[in-house]
Amino acid sequence: MSLSVFVIECVIFMAVFGALVFGMLLVSPLTFVSDYPPEIQERYYISQRKEKSRRKMTAAMAVKKGIGLIIAVFLLAWMAHRAGAASFGEGLLLAYGYMLAWAVFDTCFLDWVLFPNIRRVRLPGTEDMDREYHQKWFHVKVMLPLLPVFAAGGLLIAGIMVWIW
Repeated sequence: MSLSVFVIECVIFMAVFGALVFGMLLVSPLTFVSDYPPEIQERYYISQRKEKSRRKMTAAMAVKKGIGLIIAVFLLAWMAHRAGAASFGEGLLLAYGYMLAWAVFDTCFLDWVLFPNIRRVRLPGTEDMDREYHQKWFHVKVMLPLLPVFAAGGLLIAGIMVWIW
């Protein structure tokens, strides 16, 4: 297992993930509407008179996230293999490491630094909600319950890695 390959893969993964997320938000700030704090979502739906379309948008987000999850599972299994994981345990350790790196990058950089400070990616009708966009604790509360889920995801990823390679 190679620590240097792991670190390089994490950096590339975060760069690609950040570019994809940010690119999708530049195309449409509504891309991740369900990931914003509740106050922002509420103001958006009311100000844009889209209360009725709220469920449809949530269902579309679930489908997009499901597809992204399937792609991520196989990508992370391949990355663990490329980093030299030779056993299920090593694959599990690397998979958890990738997911932890992703969570820290997503929370600390994208959610805390980038999105609150770039007005172009704010939802229409919420541009003035600076305090709500800078809620660090909201993003931490969303990320912390994912830590045990990452362990379960790591089992799946390590299993796929061992099965395919």
